Amino acid sequence: MLGKKLASAITLTISLLSLPTTAGVIFGSVGDLGGGYRWDADYYEIGGRERSLDGGLRYSMQGGSLTTYRDLFSWDISPTLEAFGITIRQAFNAWQSVDPVTGLTTSLNFVDDSATTQVIGNGFGTVNINGAEIDLLASNAGDSITRATSYFNASGHEVTLTSGTTNYSNSGAIIGADININNNQGAIYSLDFFGRLLTHEIGHALGLGDVEFYGSNGFIDDNYDANDPLGTLTNSWGLLVDPLNPAASVGLKKFTPSISAIKTPGVNLLMESQGLGIAAGNPVTNKVPLTNDEYGMRQFLYPTLYAAKVPEPSSLAIFSLAIFFFLRRSKVTSN
Repeated sequence: MLGKKLASAITLTISLLSLPTTAGVIFGSVGDLGGGYRWDADYYEIGGRERSLDGGLRYSMQGGSLTTYRDLFSWDISPTLEAFGITIRQAFNAWQSVDPVTGLTTSLNFVDDSATTQVIGNGFGTVNINGAEIDLLASNAGDSITRATSYFNASGHEVTLTSGTTNYSNSGAIIGADININNNQGAIYSLDFFGRLLTHEIGHALGLGDVEFYGSNGFIDDNYDANDPLGTLTNSWGLLVDPLNPAASVGLKKFTPSISAIKTPGVNLLMESQGLGIAAGNPVTNKVPLTNDEYGMRQFLYPTLYAAKVPEPSSLAIFSLAIFFFLRRSKVTSN
C-alpha cells in the first residue's frame, strides 16, 4: 500500500460524460499530453469515502445480487445465473489482461462489492458519487436501443500514478462512476452483446474518452496518417509511453482524425461509440476485445513498469523494457 493521503476540505469536483472511444482520448488533458483524469493509485479519501485503486476498484450491481441485476433487463434468451456472472466478471477482467503484443501488465484490480454497498444513481445519463466506486445500474433511457452511458465525477486532487510518480502534474482524481445500461422493455440484449457493451463502458469509467467527440482533448497516437488509417490506427504504441511521466512520452502526440478514418473497416476498436468494434476481426464473442489502442491508453492512464513477456521483441521493445527496469529503481514526483 502506498502512503495514505486525505482529500483537502475544499475540492473542485467536475462532472464528465465518459463516452465511447477509439484510440487515445482522455478527459481533462492539459497541453499536448499532460494532465488527465484517472483513479488515484494511492489511498485517497473524499467526503468520508475511499476513492482509489488502493485495495481494488469496488463495483456494485443494482439490487445487490446477480439475480436481481440480471432480471432488470430483457433478453433474447434468458442467461443462467452462472453465465451472467461469468459475463460480468469477464468484462472487468478484460481490462486486467496482459497486452499480448508488448507484454505490459497492469495493477488494475476490481472487487465485487454488491453484497455490502448499495448502488445510488440518479437515472440514465447521470452520476451520483455515492455507492461503490463504480455503480452498475439499470435505467430506462426512454427508447428501445441497446445502449448505455457512463459518467464520472473527478476532483482537482493530483494523483499518484500506478508507476509510483506522486502528485502527477495537472491530473485529477476520479471519485465515482455510474454505468447506466438501458433497461427499457424494448431493449433486448444477447448475453454476448451485453458483455461487450459493459466492457466498453468500464473503459469510460477508467477515464478513456470518445474518439468521435475528442474535441479539445485531442486524439493521442504515435503515427496517425489520414492516408493509411488502417495501418496507423491499429499498430501497438504502448511501449512509447513514459511510465513515470506520460506527458513526456517521446513519439506520442495529439491528432485530429476524421470520423471516416475512425470507421475504416478493419480498425475495429472496442471503444468506438457506434458498433463497439464488433466485426469479423473483433467478434462480439471475443471476451478480451481490447485492441492495441485500448492497451496503449491503459498504459497511458495507468502506467506499469512491468512486462510479462514480449513474444517477438523488436529493438524498440528491448530498449523500452530496459528503461522500464532501470526506472524501477526510482520514484519521482511530477513537476
